[in-house]
Amino acid sequence: MSKIKKNNDLKDKKKIKTNLSVNTETNVSNKNIFKNIFKDIFPILPLIILVFFLPFVIRLKLIPLEGPFYDYWTGERVNADFFTYYKKIFIYLVTIWTMIHTFFFTKKIKRTKAYYFMGGYALLVILSTTFSDYPQIALHGFNERHEGMWIVLCYILLIFSTINLVTKESQIKALIYSLGISGGVISLIAIFQFFGMDIFDTELMTNLMIPREIISRLEEISIKFGEGYSYGVFYNPNYLGGYISLYAPLMFTYMIYTKNLKEKIVFGILSFLSILALLFSRSEAGVLGTLISLIIIIFFFVIKHLIHNKSKDEYNRAMLKGVIPIALITTIATLLISYIPMSTNPLARIRNEAFELLGGDAEKLNYREIGPLNNIFINEDGEAEIKINNQEIMITSNGTNVILSDFENEEIYNRPISEKVENLSVGAEKYENLLITTYVSNSEDISSIELNFVDYGNMKLYFMIRGNDISISNSTFRDIEITEAPYIGFHGKGQLGSNRGYIWSRSFPLLFDNLLIGSGQDTFITQFPQYDIYAKQVEVGPAYWQIWEIVDKPHSLYLQIGIHSGILALIIFIVGIGISIFNGIKLYLIKNDFYSLALSSSILGFLISSIFNDSIIAITPIVMILLGLLISRNISLKDEI
Repeated sequence: MSKIKKNNDLKDKKKIKTNLSVNTETNVSNKNIFKNIFKDIFPILPLIILVFFLPFVIRLKLIPLEGPFYDYWTGERVNADFFTYYKKIFIYLVTIWTMIHTFFFTKKIKRTKAYYFMGGYALLVILSTTFSDYPQIALHGFNERHEGMWIVLCYILLIFSTINLVTKESQIKALIYSLGISGGVISLIAIFQFFGMDIFDTELMTNLMIPREIISRLEEISIKFGEGYSYGVFYNPNYLGGYISLYAPLMFTYMIYTKNLKEKIVFGILSFLSILALLFSRSEAGVLGTLISLIIIIFFFVIKHLIHNKSKDEYNRAMLKGVIPIALITTIATLLISYIPMSTNPLARIRNEAFELLGGDAEKLNYREIGPLNNIFINEDGEAEIKINNQEIMITSNGTNVILSDFENEEIYNRPISEKVENLSVGAEKYENLLITTYVSNSEDISSIELNFVDYGNMKLYFMIRGNDISISNSTFRDIEITEAPYIGFHGKGQLGSNRGYIWSRSFPLLFDNLLIGSGQDTFITQFPQYDIYAKQVEVGPAYWQIWEIVDKPHSLYLQIGIHSGILALIIFIVGIGISIFNGIKLYLIKNDFYSLALSSSILGFLISSIFNDSIIAITPIVMILLGLLISRNISLKDEI
């Protein structure tokens, strides 16, 4: 008995020894996992954090406005900025962090011709800022945009760091995962917004977005950035569309090519949610960019399988695996858009506006004859003369009274300058729907007048009175000079693309003033002819209040770069990115590297939507990181060929 017991004890000891050995191997394996995570993920951690968190950096900053920041703005002395100021600070900090990692974790700087394009572009941005008439704006960016020279240089440094820090597929996958999760959350927020459940209109988000010291000073808080559409976390549905145009192609491509069933399901769900969010945003630019990029994915997917002479069975399996999921998801999502009224349906609007655009330009228009406002000027005697719908009114001042009369010298209004009135009918039968509002300043010799022509769409005109002299002003009561700006194209089609037709037609001539260097980053608002009101009343109307609306951006990335940094910089930008995309697609066809196709189609989708959208600091840094990934991938695969 005792012998048997002894043998059993020995067996137990062997078991214990074996278990200990297994546990030791597991510990070693765990250590290797953590070591690999540190080795692969830690160097690119700042890039992951930027891709994941940047869109969610939303917090109120009250910015006092002075100098050109006040002169070209809406008359507010303080700008309540939720979406850009702290993003700017976040980008500065992450860029510095990324450069530190680049210095410590890069053994050898990769060689690529992309640096020539990056360096040339950076040089032109610096020169445009140096010679700008508004260096303060060019350095730091304008109100609610903050995309000045320092931010643009951060974009270039982010490309450089991404090229050199990302060396492995696991790192690319980590960044795609980060973008996937972040974009999934944004898509869900956008979908809930469409159904009237806006996370930003909650007490929790109010407390997160508004500093405590500001909340304590407010009696009532109501935050609503928009109703009836989805904007995600970007405050503008067009920017949500721009984000989805780079996000959806990446998710679709990953879904097609991953062999992991769980990943295929997850990325399929993310793709579907993003398409829903896109359609609910009603952004034509986003729909167009996403649609074209998906067509490109399918096109090159088919081409690649034809090039590699796959058998019929392999080809059919590939089509089932690749084309069918894209077609199925987009079809289901598009069917759901039938719930959106035709007037705001992005697909219907794209079709209608395309037909209108292709219909040809109208003959050159005489805006003074077509619009209600025929003429407005100050005569030699310092009196204001107005001709509206062929009715003539003169405004004069004798130093104490404001006098309105017609051109038959019949007085229709006469009251003291010091008397404040609001929306008062001038009293004359012929002008019974002409309302006047007078504002008295702290200075006794300066007052201002607002005339509201109710019969003509509530068109309002503004004037300043200094003693006997009168001057034309804008809606914020600053003296202005009315201009008739040169324009190119879009005659009579200014309302196309939510007034992009008008903005673009007046922006094209500005390009010729900025051939080698531009006007400086974010200075578009200082260059655009803001007071081309005769044309605005026709091209932007019939909402005549819009004749005084400030145009602070060109609504096109390419016009933005061409005006801010010069046409030469625009050429460098297009050629540089074009070569990277071309190389990416070529390497996909040769090496069957789906990362190259995914990144190329993602960037291309963004570039297409950016024909109609500006660059913003909530999205462009992410695009620059994706561009850096694509260039890094191109370098790695070229070395293997």
